[in-house]
Amino acid sequence: MPRLKAPQRREQLMEVASKLFAKNGYDATTTAAIADAAGVTEPILYRHFKSKQEMFVAIVKAVSEQTMKHWQELIGDTPDPAQQIRRISGEMPEHMAHLADAYHVLHGALATSRDKKVLAVVREHYNEIERFFSKIVRDGQKNGAFRKDVQPRTAAWQLIMTGVGYGLLALNLTPNPLDRPLISEAVDSIIRGWKN
Repeated sequence: MPRLKAPQRREQLMEVASKLFAKNGYDATTTAAIADAAGVTEPILYRHFKSKQEMFVAIVKAVSEQTMKHWQELIGDTPDPAQQIRRISGEMPEHMAHLADAYHVLHGALATSRDKKVLAVVREHYNEIERFFSKIVRDGQKNGAFRKDVQPRTAAWQLIMTGVGYGLLALNLTPNPLDRPLISEAVDSIIRGWKN
């Protein structure tokens, strides 16, 4: 097998680590297990990541970047804030499926890890999502779609909690008890509460 260039090796290690973190949990996964599954030695792994913690941080940052990019693309041609939220929630099942390992890692760490740097990067992931949805709500307030007394941050967290709940159930229960019409109705119910 040809040697991978540094960016490809780094990506491969993150992919392998995501799968192992998702399967075994962050705390139970060792760098030795990651290196072995990737077909490299630990010294090779340490050329790309100083620690397991640094690898986790890179994975969460990558999923955040992918999520924000995907959502921006989804809403780019949709000026209506309510429709932007509906479009994002409508794509959530495919988005979660595409990034399933990364979301298992993120949610697993949120539930079990006490590592301060790990929790800090998870917190920043959700803060970024909060800023994203708060802006949509503020834009909706400016154009008259949403009530002025709705707190953008509170509204954002309504969506985040709905998304996290969906993600935990969709990624861990088979078959998924939440079908697309139920998700759409839940999001529509939230949006109706914000309307003038």
